[in-house]
Amino acid sequence: MDEGRIQFLLVHSALVRNPEAAWEFPKGSQNPGESDIETALRELREETTVTAVRVLPDFRDQVRYTYRRDGREIEKTVIFFTGEVLDWHGIPPQAPTNEHGPHPRNGHWHKWGNEQQSQRLLFHAGMRSLLDRAARFIHEFDRLERGGRGAVLPAP
Repeated sequence: MDEGRIQFLLVHSALVRNPEAAWEFPKGSQNPGESDIETALRELREETTVTAVRVLPDFRDQVRYTYRRDGREIEKTVIFFTGEVLDWHGIPPQAPTNEHGPHPRNGHWHKWGNEQQSQRLLFHAGMRSLLDRAARFIHEFDRLERGGRGAVLPAP
């Protein structure tokens, strides 16, 4: 992590055929009875083992997309939040689920990156646009509320 610089956490999907299109934010499906924020925190924990996170207030965004599974087109809407990871040192060297896996060239299943690095890794325009919106929010939040300290990420 770059001390005092905003960093974004991306994970490499093992379910996407094109490895260059597989970098994404931690995300997943909502369980019955869960709130959006409960889903986001659970998915972050399951996919990365990160539990020490503080959700930043007043950012809630969504991305809609379609994908194919078993020959069917599926529409999905994912709600995203921003959060400050308070302890990222526990992320394991191997992905904790079979949903993620190492990129074939660099061997990493997750990456921290600044805004520009993360933009280059995100394949889908909707996710790049989300990153832009989240980064603007985080910069403003950081300026107004925190005086420019810490690392933050979009949570699922």
